[in-house]
Amino acid sequence: KISFAIIRNMKKKRIKLNKRQVKSIASLIILVILLLASRLNLDIAQNRTAKSSIQSENTNNTTRNIVYMQTGDVQENVDLENDDLNILFLYVGQADSTLIKLKDKVMIIDAGNNEDGMNISNFLKSEGISKIDYLVGTHADEDHIGGLDDIVNELEIGKIFMPKIGEDAKNYQNVVKAAKKKNLEIENPKIGDKFTINDANCEIMSVQNEGDYSENNSSIVIQMNYGKTKYLFMGDAEKETENSRKWEKVDVLKVGHHGSNTSSSESFLEQVRPYYAVIEVGKNNSYRLPNKYTISRIEKIGAKILRTDTNKTSFYIKSDGNEISESEVKIDLDGNKSK
Repeated sequence: KISFAIIRNMKKKRIKLNKRQVKSIASLIILVILLLASRLNLDIAQNRTAKSSIQSENTNNTTRNIVYMQTGDVQENVDLENDDLNILFLYVGQADSTLIKLKDKVMIIDAGNNEDGMNISNFLKSEGISKIDYLVGTHADEDHIGGLDDIVNELEIGKIFMPKIGEDAKNYQNVVKAAKKKNLEIENPKIGDKFTINDANCEIMSVQNEGDYSENNSSIVIQMNYGKTKYLFMGDAEKETENSRKWEKVDVLKVGHHGSNTSSSESFLEQVRPYYAVIEVGKNNSYRLPNKYTISRIEKIGAKILRTDTNKTSFYIKSDGNEISESEVKIDLDGNKSK
């Protein structure tokens, strides 16, 4: 405003300027323009901050700058036909089931209770998914592998991973029978085993196939790295498993054991420090999960908690390896609605 006022005043008075004066005025105008541009960039940055967060981490002398985006709106459905990493934490009541898809490769981690299996398989078919490259039953509890036999029966299966502990359980044997019908063998992975889902690298961080371990602590725990982003799926692993090794920082944590107080210890959470902590848990469940002390510990590290029980909804994570977006989706595959 000052610069333009000077120019207008000069025109009125028809003032002649020498070269030095012209340069001074030009410099002043440029300075004003730069100040305005700087203010505009600040406003844009502040506006973006309302919709996203950026987190940096120094790991092995490298820096990860991950952008986290939240839509804020509840979606009616998802579109999995893209080249990004798609993770869908499905609402299956008081149970676990997670769909992971990257391009043409698919992994399912757990398939809920017995009553959930057909709901999950029908949903997968509706999304154009006919083959599961990796089908993971984290451990022998019914709320994790109850629906696994339906998935085997209804879809083409590549590999099946399950721990050996709990193999005599009825639901485990149901999966074995379904696998045998298709000449499939159940593989018992070991800690350190690695596999890929296209460009996503997966590693078995914990599993127990023998010894005096509870079924929860026999859980297959998988870390997946895609680009700069990291994801950790804990099954029902408890503090015994958490204390058995060192953990890397991750962006997304599938919280162990539905948010039970037996999992998600303070020391473990201080290591993984996720931006998102996803709790797959049933609405008004009889176990009163997630536990209030667990919630408090997760809140203490500043993670954003995504609970499937709040609105009986699923949560959709999408990433290109640099940015992660999160949204809530109206997908309810709970087969125990009448209970």
